[in-house]
Amino acid sequence: MDNRVKQEMASIPIPSDLHRRSRLGVELAIAENKPASNLAINPARKRRRTLLVLTASLLGLVLLTAVLSNSQVRAAIQKALQFVPGIGIVKEEELPADRYVLKNPITQTVGSGTIVITGVMVDSRMTLVSINGENTARLDKIKIINDQGAEFIIKPSLSTWSSGQWQASYGHQGELDLKGSVSIVVGEEGKETVIPITLIKAETFTNYADMGATSTVNGVTITAITNRVDEKARISLIAQHPKEIRITDYGFFGLYAHDNLKMNVTDNIGNSIPLEIIRGILAPASDFYFKLSDKRNITYKLTLPEIYTETQDEATITIPTETTDNLNQTFEIAGFPVTITGVERLDEKNLRVYVDMHYSESTTKSLHMFNLAGLSNMGRLNERTGELVYLEFEAESNRTKQKITISRPQILIRGPWTFELPTFDR
Repeated sequence: MDNRVKQEMASIPIPSDLHRRSRLGVELAIAENKPASNLAINPARKRRRTLLVLTASLLGLVLLTAVLSNSQVRAAIQKALQFVPGIGIVKEEELPADRYVLKNPITQTVGSGTIVITGVMVDSRMTLVSINGENTARLDKIKIINDQGAEFIIKPSLSTWSSGQWQASYGHQGELDLKGSVSIVVGEEGKETVIPITLIKAETFTNYADMGATSTVNGVTITAITNRVDEKARISLIAQHPKEIRITDYGFFGLYAHDNLKMNVTDNIGNSIPLEIIRGILAPASDFYFKLSDKRNITYKLTLPEIYTETQDEATITIPTETTDNLNQTFEIAGFPVTITGVERLDEKNLRVYVDMHYSESTTKSLHMFNLAGLSNMGRLNERTGELVYLEFEAESNRTKQKITISRPQILIRGPWTFELPTFDR
C-alpha cells in the first residue's frame, strides 16, 4: 500500500456506528489474545481462544471492508466540484456550498459601445462579477439590486484596458443576498443602464470528467465544458496540472512561428471552424465560441496541439560583460539545460547574450523562453521554431563580469489534447 493510499484511507470519515463496531472487533481480538498471567492454560481452551481471535480479526476485516465500500465513505474521498462559468475557476470543497452563478454571458448596448457581463459568482464568502467593455467608459463601480430591492455597491478589484477595450473584476468580501432575478446597474447617475440577469445554483460534480470531455497528455488534464448560447457553441477549458506550473495559453493565440499548431475545431465533414474568444481579465484565455452549423448530424472535435506554461524557477549566473565568442556556459532551469554560446557588447550600456535552448520538436516538453529578473530586456525568437535566440539588456561596461538572474521559464508542452464534443441540441 503506497503512502498516497494510506493518507487517503487515514482521512476517510468513518460513519460512527461502523467505527464503533470495527473498534469493538479489534478490542475483542486484543482481549481474547491476552490471557491472565496467573492462570494455567488448557490446550483445548487455547485452541478455542485462537479461534476467537481469528474470528474477531475477520470480523474487524469485514467491518473495515464495509466501511471502505460504504457509499458515504467513497463519496468522502472525492471533493465536491463546482465550476464558475465566465470566471473560469473550479471550487473544490468537502461539502458543496450554496453558490450562485451566471450561466451565460449577457451583452448590453451602452451608447455606441457594448458591455458584456461574462461571469458572476455569489457565495457565503464573496461576490465576484467579471465585465468586459468596448467603446465605453470604464466603470469605477457597479450597483447590484436583488429581488427584494436591496442595493449593493461593488468596486473593481482588478482591471486592464487597451485602446477601446477594457476588462474588470468587481469583488466584495462577505455574503450578499443575491440569487435568482438580479439587476446590475452601470453608468453615471442619470445615465444609468439596468441589466437584468438570472443567477442559478451552481451544479455540483464529483469529478472533472463529469463536467465535460476530458483528455490527459504529458501530466496535464484538460476538460472542455460545453454549452449552447443561441446559434453558437461555448467552450470553457479548465485544467489539472502540477502546482508548480501555470498555463498561460491553451494555444488560442499560439507560440511565435507555430501558427499551424493553434487550437482548432473541425466538424465531421472536414471543415475548420473559426473561433471567437471571450475576453477575460485573467490568463489564460479559456472561453471561446464557434458558430454552429444549420445542417443536421454535424459533430465537432476540439484539438489543442500544444499548450504554453510558466513556472517560477530561477537560476543566477555570472557572465562576462565584454564580447566573448564560444563561451559555452551551461546552466539549468526548470529541469532544462541552457547554454550561453556568446556575449556581444553592443555599446557602452547594452549587452546581448546568445543562448542555445537545446530546443527539440521531438520531445514532450521544450523550454522556449525566459526573462531576466529585475532587468528590462528584449529578445529575438527563432523564426522557424519560435524559441529564444538572444536577449539584450543594459549592462555597464565599467565591470568585467555581471550577475544576472534567469526567471519565469516558459515551457511548451506538446499534446495533442483532443475532445469529441457533445451535440449542441436546443
